[in-house]
Amino acid sequence: MKPKLFPGKPPTVEVQKQFVKEYNELRKDAEKNGTVIIFCDAMHLVHQTVPSYCWGDPKKPPSFKTDSGRQRLNIIGGYDPVRCKFVHNTGEDNCDAGQAIIFFDKLLKAYPHADRIEVILDNASYFHANKTTDWLKKHPEISCRFLPAYAPNLNLIERFWRFVKGKLVKNKYFEKYKTFRCQVFRLLNHVSDYKHELKSLMIEKFQII
Repeated sequence: MKPKLFPGKPPTVEVQKQFVKEYNELRKDAEKNGTVIIFCDAMHLVHQTVPSYCWGDPKKPPSFKTDSGRQRLNIIGGYDPVRCKFVHNTGEDNCDAGQAIIFFDKLLKAYPHADRIEVILDNASYFHANKTTDWLKKHPEISCRFLPAYAPNLNLIERFWRFVKGKLVKNKYFEKYKTFRCQVFRLLNHVSDYKHELKSLMIEKFQII
């Protein structure tokens, strides 16, 4: 049995339920007023095989080669649960205000006809940086809704990250970093190819803990 992990300091149940209530209201109104809702978060994908559950002979357990783990891709991504669409800013540069602005700019280009883009995201410092907030003031089409602290269970994109890891690092071995990098971009740039798999995973229901 694999233990489950959950935040050590989650917000109160009341706070979580209030977020869900506000989200459901936002979601209902979005269909009427041309608003796009995006769940956003950053992930650091390391070039390293991660062992996971799989079928095998107990007398001869499966084994995998491993990589150095010295290189990684830093991803700021946004998932649209209605259209099964993913927008991302991915590269070797560390996530900071500059990278966050590039991501937000990509959102604007991905949804040129949206009246408003509501971005649900955590409280990472680069989303609150002066450089980022100054840019957002000049682009009122984007509105940020920050999650309660220590509440990844309320961010739908966390499930998407688990899906990505399952496809790219769990029991997967890529000898060369450039091959790994290519596979990452191939998946992230063609998320619609996995629409059938994501349909049951990315449902808009949230676990209250």
